[in-house]
Amino acid sequence: MGDDAAATAGDAIARVLVFLDAELREQLAAVRRDDPDAVHQARIRVRRIRSVLAVYRRFFARGQSEDLRRDLRALGAALGTARDPEVRAKTTEDLLLAHTAPAVIDAIESLAGQSRDEHGQAREDLLHLFDSVEHAALLDRLTMFAVDPPLHRHRAERPARRSFRKALRREVRRVDERARAAADLQLEALHELRKKVRRLRYAADAVSSEPVAVLGIRTQRLANAAETAQDVLGSHRDEILLARHLRHALAGHRLGRSAATGVGIFAARSEKQANRQLDRLDVALDGIRELYA
Repeated sequence: MGDDAAATAGDAIARVLVFLDAELREQLAAVRRDDPDAVHQARIRVRRIRSVLAVYRRFFARGQSEDLRRDLRALGAALGTARDPEVRAKTTEDLLLAHTAPAVIDAIESLAGQSRDEHGQAREDLLHLFDSVEHAALLDRLTMFAVDPPLHRHRAERPARRSFRKALRREVRRVDERARAAADLQLEALHELRKKVRRLRYAADAVSSEPVAVLGIRTQRLANAAETAQDVLGSHRDEILLARHLRHALAGHRLGRSAATGVGIFAARSEKQANRQLDRLDVALDGIRELYA
């Protein structure tokens, strides 16, 4: 780890933010070019920055990071509006890999087409946002914050390794609290747990990998364990939302008997697959607890 091992918390956080700021700008440019997966990658960069600002907020002067986090959240939401129908179109189209009756194929293709149309409109809206004065101002604020962050006078001078471990332990406790709140497996409670797990993952990864490897292999394993839990929860949510989308189509479209039966079968399969995902959740969460108890 070299010089990183002796870094102060403030210095390390500043370097993380400079790196992430550059990555975000790169991915936003890729969105403009309509590169494959660019919207998804830009959304990830926004989430990584917000996670760092949230988990390590004690190292900033009081109240200095909240407005930036809020505005980045709005950018992430705009990216999500463009990303979600893109995902929905793909997952719907993937159903066609199964051998299905022509009537079912027609129904599924119609649903996928609607999602592609929604994605196209959302992309136009996103590019309009990118051309706005407000968007340019947000990116400028982020860069200025990264280059010269408003650090807490005392906390930012503390050793990074010990300070970051304490911050991550607090975050693990928050994940544990959210896991208990989601014990009834309600969809929105699981979604809140997923957000906490994702924040932990990005915060751990930011300080245990290049270019700022302040913490070592144990923290990188924590990031990997959090990623596993995030993937489990994400796959569960995707399957449930696909099933809901299909059942909504059944209620809102006049489908023939064969098409309605086929779409209903796909919805039931998605729900069954979602429940299978949750069988892996306890093991994934235990992996987090064991690494950073």
